[in-house]
Amino acid sequence: MEPTFPLLRLPENAIVKVLKIMSLKQLLEFSYVSTKTKNLVKSLGIIAKRVDITIHGLNEIGLNTYHTDFGFQPSPLIPFSDNLKYIRTIFCCTLPPNVRFYADCERHEVRLLKETIGNVNFLYVSSILTDELSREVLKHFNTPSRLYLLRNPYEDTCKIQEIFIRNHKIIEFNDDYSLDDMLSVNSEKVRFIRSASQKQMNKFVKHWIRGSNPQLQIMSLSIKNTDFVNGETHLKGIRCMDMSEEAKREIRQEHGLPNCNMVQIRREDGTTAVIASNQRGRHPNIHLIVMH
Repeated sequence: MEPTFPLLRLPENAIVKVLKIMSLKQLLEFSYVSTKTKNLVKSLGIIAKRVDITIHGLNEIGLNTYHTDFGFQPSPLIPFSDNLKYIRTIFCCTLPPNVRFYADCERHEVRLLKETIGNVNFLYVSSILTDELSREVLKHFNTPSRLYLLRNPYEDTCKIQEIFIRNHKIIEFNDDYSLDDMLSVNSEKVRFIRSASQKQMNKFVKHWIRGSNPQLQIMSLSIKNTDFVNGETHLKGIRCMDMSEEAKREIRQEHGLPNCNMVQIRREDGTTAVIASNQRGRHPNIHLIVMH
């Protein structure tokens, strides 16, 4: 039998020094011992800048602080809502959590999960989910700041546009999309994973110039190789303006876009934007960046 250390018999300031060298997982386990240990851990003032909840066969809660992160599976003997509330209290977290739905989450009732978790910051809906379950998730978790949707679960094309028109800050979509889908986006930042044709992109830019998508700040997508010649974007029928090398360099640094070509366009209301193109992966990437 290993020897034990009578930690709780030490003066409180000494106990706190010991706690400060413990991992988050150790602190959480220690906090469950008694009310005293709970208050000691809470007194450390550890701030969880992010709480991640993964919904699958066995739920998992992850914590991320400014120094470290870890994940664990809550005890099945304690209601999930109590686990989540306890963690938020111990680690000073008031921000909405990030939630990911993966395989084997069918056993959970989505409505009850929403009532337990509340509003979320980040919602990830895996392509592994059935269409029915994906629709249920999107119905109840309908106000995330950031949405990552890896498949279109709707047969009716208008339904996915109802998702795009929601006021998300960021949306990432990994399925086919039409020009009408692009025009319905009401987010500040959008990334389409699938490739579009150059013609589709050109039509979108022309609509943007005339006033569409007023909330949009950044749109990223890839262009099919057959529509991309010699590494240059051909914006047919669109008036483009040259940019200074210094302005290009600043945009490349700010947005992490090395080795990209870019031109400037102007909206009818005077708003300017940059269209940057570079080659990463199989398809050329296009970025529409609205200037301020």
